[in-house]
Amino acid sequence: MIEYVIRGLINGAVYGILALPMSLLFATAGTVDFAIGAYALIAAAVATSVAGTLGLVAGVLSALLASAVMAGIFALLKRSGEEGIRVALASFGLSVAIASIVLLIWGTQPFVRPTFSRMLEIGGLRINPQGLINVAISVGLVALTYYLLRATSLGRMMRAAAANPVGAELAAIPVLGVQCGTILAGGLLGGLAGLLILHSAGLDFTASLSLTFIGFAAAIIFGIQTPLRSLFGGLAMGVVEALSAGFTSGMVTSMIPSAFMLVVLMTGLLGSNRFAGDRP
Repeated sequence: MIEYVIRGLINGAVYGILALPMSLLFATAGTVDFAIGAYALIAAAVATSVAGTLGLVAGVLSALLASAVMAGIFALLKRSGEEGIRVALASFGLSVAIASIVLLIWGTQPFVRPTFSRMLEIGGLRINPQGLINVAISVGLVALTYYLLRATSLGRMMRAAAANPVGAELAAIPVLGVQCGTILAGGLLGGLAGLLILHSAGLDFTASLSLTFIGFAAAIIFGIQTPLRSLFGGLAMGVVEALSAGFTSGMVTSMIPSAFMLVVLMTGLLGSNRFAGDRP
């Protein structure tokens, strides 16, 4: 059980990166970007096609380009007065389109680029060193996000756009620009998450939807309006997934994380309004 929990925490750290931009966008724009998993997928696919460090850069840039397309769609829908649900549906359509492009260009081959050939032996447990790197990067990104939200002018603009969009516009804060910038940040974070997965477990063209679902689940566990709790939501999802894989089999394994999220939504115990003060 200890090994399953540790593996779950390692995987959950990456899930936290996927959840973070979803929470940020919901807090600033009242909608979610369901293309997060697709940003991770396209980054991994492009990175496998270019050797060395340049491949990592190309992967992140491809994810940013995909999120720029989503930011353009978001701006057009917002200016036409469309509500957040249509933005979410548009992002889901973009996710399907990106997955189709990846399938067309790269086929069904899995994307994986292991960094380490040997495992670490810690107290009888075998741990992939890449997993520890993933955890360190995830914690660092969360800490950086906290700093940006609390100690920079950009963070103050994001908090203002989230608390009172009309008032922020009157105060000359470019609310739409802040919201589009948040989508671009989601592309960056999604791309980084895809590269971390590429160098650890690997993924294929079908991973887009599952990564989006896991990121969304991680975002809502402790309240989707609280971006800085996304890491803990990701850790929780990772542990639940690892325990279900270790102690169940067959269809039950894939159902347990979904059932866990459903229970959280129905009870509302963890995502209640008592966390409303943690908005960015």
